[in-house]
Amino acid sequence: MEFDFMKKTFLNKEVQIYPGDTFDKYGIVKDINQAGVIFEITKSNVDSFVPGTLRFIAWSYNLHFTLIENKSRRSKND
Repeated sequence: MEFDFMKKTFLNKEVQIYPGDTFDKYGIVKDINQAGVIFEITKSNVDSFVPGTLRFIAWSYNLHFTLIENKSRRSKND
């Protein structure tokens, strides 16, 4: 995995964590390293993903996320 590319693409940007999951989870990528990613949770309907908190998720948890390119589109679906 090319972490420089990932940092350039995702660092300080909002993403959907585990897109396609039953529960919506959104966060801002704060750090990416070989162990995993630190997110600042911005929105969630899961009790363990509290908005405003930092959450580390390891790559070993089959971590995947997608960039939220049009934030206004997400807001319309809230």
